[in-house]
Amino acid sequence: MTDYLLQLHDDALINIGEYAGKIYGPETYTRLGQTCKRMKRLLLPDDDASSQTIQNIIRSRKAYYTAQRSMSLETTQDLTIKSLKELALFEAWCDTPLCDDNRIPFPFASVDIDESMHDKIHYIMKIMQRYRSVTVQLDSHCGTIAPNSVATSFSRSRGESIKDVLYDQTRVEVIGWGKRIANKVARSDNHAFGELAREGRGWVEVYFVLSDGGDDTRTIMLPPRHEFYDRDRSATADRR
Repeated sequence: MTDYLLQLHDDALINIGEYAGKIYGPETYTRLGQTCKRMKRLLLPDDDASSQTIQNIIRSRKAYYTAQRSMSLETTQDLTIKSLKELALFEAWCDTPLCDDNRIPFPFASVDIDESMHDKIHYIMKIMQRYRSVTVQLDSHCGTIAPNSVATSFSRSRGESIKDVLYDQTRVEVIGWGKRIANKVARSDNHAFGELAREGRGWVEVYFVLSDGGDDTRTIMLPPRHEFYDRDRSATADRR
């Protein structure tokens, strides 16, 4: 098969690679590009963003998964995917329940993980094991009726209870927000977590983070963070 491919012109090989990438995804495209030096030169440039073929695959696969998962424009409009590695993470995330709902709710006044959430915990660990360069961010919240004196520390404890059961805890960051976000959410009529906040219950939001590690470090976060999170982190957020 490889000998046959090598008899083709460069343009034909690129077209075959693009077709394979659009139909079977970024990992198949990458394996095809690693079959020989010529295929690597044609299909796997040093910078994915400079390859029209790779960008065509990204657009096609992103549109497919967005339609399949019925994701809203609000979810994906700020999500820019530029590399095969980012695309692979995006597809893996889309294949989990965390794509539909990234929250892990907690019972009232409790830091114990409900048994119904074990499936989501499993998928977090699965992605961490498959993609070793991915980190997990846990934004932790308590309900609006929590006492101010313990709100931040209590919300953080909920995130820590999830971190404690995850694979490779060095790649997990917990941020305790106290009631700062819950108060905003409770006043929103259409926020997915509004009912939890108004009931006085808390939750943890799970985000997967992938950095390219370059000089101008670019980071992709799944799902994209909600506008409730301000760019500057105030002292009310306990980040460790």
